[in-house]
Amino acid sequence: MIKGFSCHNFRNIQAEQLEFEKINILIGPNNSGKSNFIKAMTFFSEMLKNENEGNLKSAFLNAVSRNGWGHILNKQVTPGEPISFSWEIDLNGKPVSYRFAFTVGDSIENCNIILEELNAAEHTTAYKKDFNYFRCHDAKIGTGNFSTAIQKGYTNKRLSFKVDSKETIIMQFKDILLNNKQIYGNELIRVNIAQMLYDLQKYFEGFSVYTSAQFNTKLMRQPVTIKNIDDVLNYDASNFTNVFNRYASEDLLWKDLFEERMKELIPNLKRIDVATAYDKLIFKLLYNNEQYDLSDISEGTLKGLILNMLINMQTNEERALLAIDEPETNLHPAWQKVVGNWIQTADTFKQCFVSTHSPDFLDVFTEEFKQGNVAVFVFRDKEDIKKITYEDIADELGGWELGDLYRTNDPALGGWPW
Repeated sequence: MIKGFSCHNFRNIQAEQLEFEKINILIGPNNSGKSNFIKAMTFFSEMLKNENEGNLKSAFLNAVSRNGWGHILNKQVTPGEPISFSWEIDLNGKPVSYRFAFTVGDSIENCNIILEELNAAEHTTAYKKDFNYFRCHDAKIGTGNFSTAIQKGYTNKRLSFKVDSKETIIMQFKDILLNNKQIYGNELIRVNIAQMLYDLQKYFEGFSVYTSAQFNTKLMRQPVTIKNIDDVLNYDASNFTNVFNRYASEDLLWKDLFEERMKELIPNLKRIDVATAYDKLIFKLLYNNEQYDLSDISEGTLKGLILNMLINMQTNEERALLAIDEPETNLHPAWQKVVGNWIQTADTFKQCFVSTHSPDFLDVFTEEFKQGNVAVFVFRDKEDIKKITYEDIADELGGWELGDLYRTNDPALGGWPW
C-alpha cells in the first residue's frame, strides 16, 4: 500500500508527502489535476507494464514518448527542471521509500534519469539518515552504488557500477550483475537486493488504472472471437466478454458472485451467461423474462457490468492498487451508491483511488470518512492538493453527508470551479 507520495513538475501536479488510506476519493473541477494525479502516481507502473509499447529500446523512453516528450513537464517551470516522484510503500512488510527523477525535452538526448534510489522508510532517532539500498545518478549521471548491507548497524561498503541513464535499474539489473564480478560475488546484492527489485517491480505491475470515458462500449457490444487467454480487462473494456468467459468457465462460484452483485443493480435479473454463434462469443442477460445481449442494453448497464468486474471479482493477478477515473459516468444515482458500497467492501485490491464529480457518489463514503478509513483530496487549479479529514470539517458536516457540502459548494470541502 502507498503510505505517502510526493510529485513535482509532472504536468500540473505538485504534491508534497500526501498520506493515503485504503480508499481515497479525489474531487475538484475539470482541469484541476485529478486525472494527471492518477497518471503521476501510476507513472512508474505504466512504464513497467508497457515497456515494449513504443519504438524505443527503453521502457523509460517509451513512457516519456507516450506522455508527450516535453509536454509532460509542468508549463510553469523552467525547461530542464526535473520531474520527480517519491513513493513510500509497504513492500512485503518492509516499509521502503522509492524515488525516481528525470529530465525531459523534445529529443531523446534531453531525456535522462537523474536519480533512482531505494531507501528504508523506518525512521528512528538513532540514525539521522534513512538506510539506502541503492542510489543511481546522484553523484554522476551513469553511475550508481549498491549497499553491501541490508539494514542499519551492519558493516556497509558502497559498490559502484555503470548504469544507463535512459532506463530504470530494474530493467538493467541482470546485466549489471553479469558485467561486474565484484557485485555478482556479493551475496547480499545478488540475492537480497535482487529480491527487493523483483518485489518492487511486481508491486508496481499490480496497479490497475481505468478511465470511464475510455470504455469502448461500441466494441464491447459486438460478438467477439473466443480467446481463453484474456484474464485482465483492457483499459477500454473491449475484451469484457472474453474475460468473463475465462473466469466463469474456470469457476462457477465466480459466475454466481458476478450475478449476485449485478442483482444489486438489477433486482429482476435472472441469469447471466455467454453463448457461441458462428464461432463468436455473445454475452447474454435474462431479466423481465426477456433475453438480451450487450447490443440491447443501456450505456449505464454496460458500465455497471464493467465496474462489477473491476471492483468485485477476483482475478489471477493480485492488484496492489485500483484507480478508476469518474466511475459514476452513465450511472443512476441509486446505482452510484451501490458501486460506492462495492468499493468499500471489496477485498479484490489493497488500495483504491477514485476521482468523481458526483455528490451522490460522494455521499456513500461519509461514514467511513468519519472513521478515518476513507481519505478525501480536494483539487483546485493552481493550488496545492489538500487532504481533508473529518476533524477539518466536523462542524460544517454535522449530520449531513459529504455530498451535501459538495452540492452547496461549502468552502470547508470545496471542489467546485467557482
